[in-house]
Amino acid sequence: MTSTQPETPVTSQPDAIGLHWVMTVQTNDVRQATNDGKISAVPGVHTRETTFQAVQQAMTNVVGTDHFTVLFYSLAPMHF
Repeated sequence: MTSTQPETPVTSQPDAIGLHWVMTVQTNDVRQATNDGKISAVPGVHTRETTFQAVQQAMTNVVGTDHFTVLFYSLAPMHF
């Protein structure tokens, strides 16, 4: 006797979208820095939170510390 399993539909992951970010931070010793960059995010995989955390990490690398306050943050698709 053979058992037939229902076919599992193959779902493809959506394409990553290109995003442009800008962030201004102020460190505990009152230094300020503004930087921008590009980041890719996959809808349904990456969230606003994880994307924000990735941008925060990029700013940590710029200012050399993770002790800062975010003064401004913008995230927008590269294509309209």
